[in-house]
Amino acid sequence: MDTLPEVIPLTPYYREMVWGGRRLAALYGKALPDDVLIGESFELSAYEGRESRTADGRSLRELVETHRADLVGTKIWARYGGRFPLLIKLLDAQQDLSIQVHPDDEYAQCNGLMDSGKMEAWYVLRSDGGRVACGLAEGVGRAEFVAAHAANRVTEVVRFYPVAPGDVLFLPPGTVHALCRGVVLYEVQQTSDLTFRIYDYGHPRELHWEQALEVIDFAQCLPGPLPHPVLRGQVLVESEHFVLRGCGLNGGQAEHRAEGSFLSLTVVRGRACVGECALDTGATALVPAGRDCAVAPLGDEKLEYLIASVPT
Repeated sequence: MDTLPEVIPLTPYYREMVWGGRRLAALYGKALPDDVLIGESFELSAYEGRESRTADGRSLRELVETHRADLVGTKIWARYGGRFPLLIKLLDAQQDLSIQVHPDDEYAQCNGLMDSGKMEAWYVLRSDGGRVACGLAEGVGRAEFVAAHAANRVTEVVRFYPVAPGDVLFLPPGTVHALCRGVVLYEVQQTSDLTFRIYDYGHPRELHWEQALEVIDFAQCLPGPLPHPVLRGQVLVESEHFVLRGCGLNGGQAEHRAEGSFLSLTVVRGRACVGECALDTGATALVPAGRDCAVAPLGDEKLEYLIASVPT
């Protein structure tokens, strides 16, 4: 078995989407395929057919199969086995996405679905006057939502919020939500593609009204976007499936340890030296479980980065 590096830079998988664009190339120098609209960059992914890869061309799925607990952590391997638990993306929305909802693990399992449930969180990177939908309007329960759907008025009973860079949203399963045009964001989620579309602005894509109605949490009361204009090592989101921290450096270096869980580190401003690896803005690296890594800015610009891990 080959030895795991202390830090593993990753090359993303790019997913063409009708609502995507070319901003990931303009903003972060991503090597997008020519003449297609890219909506999602799978920065850290072992999802079958959409794997991120190492410099020597191996997929993250191959690394997990080879190194198992040494890569992900003993407790995480015992809990998830060969299913890598997190997926990190960058999203570029040049059109409004469908209003949708994701199921939880229990629903997915009870209904024989192939994926797990899908909990996610967003960190806004850019916003050209953009907005997001998150949750239902005050006083909207199941009956009101069904009536709005029947009258083609779904957008009138969903909460929309303007967003700015640094805003954070936590989207547990059961949350009615949507990403709208003009927003580029970082997303951490469970490794799953289970999405039930509720409303798609007249586009001819399949909707999943019956399933959506079964999983929407009508009792849910979530805050809107929470601003975090300065990253200084704080926890942005803490949940049963992932922990997301925001870190910033004007100089010097920070030490991080992958205690019990691997770490996923994504640079969102400036350039970074992570261990012996240089990472540009928008790049992601994986730190295997049990390893230490030093992070320092490269150049004069302030460094900001996000670290995602799995609670143990």
